[in-house]
Amino acid sequence: MKKIASDKLQGTRKKPVRAEILVFRTRCVLFSLLLVTCSFLLPSCGYHLRGAYQLPPQMAITVIRADNMNSELVRSLKRSLETSGIHIVQNVTDTNGVVDEKSQATVLRVIREKQGKRVLSVDSKGRVREYELHYAIAIELSGAGNFFVPEQTLELSRDFLFDPEDVLGKSDEEADLLRDMQQDMVRLIMLRLQAVAQKKSSAVQSPQAQ
Repeated sequence: MKKIASDKLQGTRKKPVRAEILVFRTRCVLFSLLLVTCSFLLPSCGYHLRGAYQLPPQMAITVIRADNMNSELVRSLKRSLETSGIHIVQNVTDTNGVVDEKSQATVLRVIREKQGKRVLSVDSKGRVREYELHYAIAIELSGAGNFFVPEQTLELSRDFLFDPEDVLGKSDEEADLLRDMQQDMVRLIMLRLQAVAQKKSSAVQSPQAQ
């Protein structure tokens, strides 16, 4: 009798658990549908998903030029441009490296990419205790017609504590910090390009307002 009663008790306990699972799954489905709906509605209201920037319309088709096309910066920049709706193509230049006037593509040049560090402080034994990491690039935009943004230099710096007793670990930490700076640089580039779009849009609207 005790065993039968125990089985009945366990059976009654399982039902609420199954019901809770069903409710949880239903909520997940509803939440997913809500996210999909928002992804369609937000852009029409003037909102844009995180990671997307409003770039100049002349950049709809863009070629990236850099000394090192396989660098982490260039790869991340390409991904960010594509996320913002830019179509990246490989080549629209003639034999002299000049943009074909018949092409509607814009060339984004990463002219220089430099990184370095300098000593900020040392300990009583003359060993380095702190570095400043420095990262800089220069970019330029040119396209068909009169679309041109002259060379601009972007710079970042970060302080980095160094431990002479843990050279290997600190080397890995420095490499991670440099990768973070490259991602920050990509965001800085995208913000600068977005500012170009806003400036040109304001310039177009001003004469119309007059």
